[in-house]
Amino acid sequence: MSGIVGICYRGKRQVEVRDVENMATALAHRGPHGAGVWANGSVGLGHRRLGTTRESCKETLPLVDPKGDLVITADVRLDNRSELMALLGIDDFTLSDAALLLLAYKQWGQRCPSMLLGDFAFAIWDSRQQRLFCARDYFGVKPFFYYRSERAFVFASEIKALLRVEEVPRRLNETRVGDYLIGALDDKAMTFYRDIFRLPAGHWLVVAENHHEVQSYWSPDPERELRLGSDEEYAEAFREVFQEAVSCRMRDVSPVGSTLSGGLDSSSISCMARHLLQSEGRGELHTFSVLFDEVPESDERQYVNSVLQQDGFKAHVVRGDTIGPLPELDRFL
Repeated sequence: MSGIVGICYRGKRQVEVRDVENMATALAHRGPHGAGVWANGSVGLGHRRLGTTRESCKETLPLVDPKGDLVITADVRLDNRSELMALLGIDDFTLSDAALLLLAYKQWGQRCPSMLLGDFAFAIWDSRQQRLFCARDYFGVKPFFYYRSERAFVFASEIKALLRVEEVPRRLNETRVGDYLIGALDDKAMTFYRDIFRLPAGHWLVVAENHHEVQSYWSPDPERELRLGSDEEYAEAFREVFQEAVSCRMRDVSPVGSTLSGGLDSSSISCMARHLLQSEGRGELHTFSVLFDEVPESDERQYVNSVLQQDGFKAHVVRGDTIGPLPELDRFL
């Protein structure tokens, strides 16, 4: 959960470093392990780092390509690192995910997001083509918001960082408010601010001097089929993919944790994560469950406890009865 920010002016206006720094400061909670700013002429990029993998703990972003013509800021975790390295013909396993992503952009250009597996939101300034290329992962796990006008393009992981820039207006989007109240949330780009937009999941965005384009690079294929010979083969194929999906998300250098509601999804993930940790000798899995002492109809501790009866878990509990929008209003705001 790192934070990214950036400003790209059209014309000859120069980016003020302090503006990018102010935006990054607004995202300090997303990245307590380091901050960085890069600015050159009309473009400035910033980053707040949360180091979760061995590689990310050593990186410094924004990252400038050795030739100096590409610069990246990214909130990224790549799950197909080995596949990408093989395709790119590299064997430096110390490369950070952001560095690997930059190499993917050098190789495939605008096609690079479709070559990635994982959670990501990133922006790359390409001085060769004088354009800013941005993209968001398939399911929109990593956030990306932006403001654009005839003179400027400003982006960030959270809207609060955009509002640190003086020229970004704070005009309420009444249409979005109305849609929210009736549960009509089909527009994935609209936000509660009239001039601020969300880059939809599975989309890339290009900004140049006289050009702005948003385009989808991926969507689910409803007609795709998987044909195997038996129920056992389906079960084994699912288990293989499921184990890989959980394992990819456990590259952390810190202790690994998982939410555990007692439902089928969180219980399966927690059990698989515990199994992987034990097989690798990496200790216990920390689980986090919300229990309701005063609202028994919402309490599912019996299902949580049935999972925790196995060894290999270190349980943590949050009392849901004490949490609500009114008692916690100050903290939420």
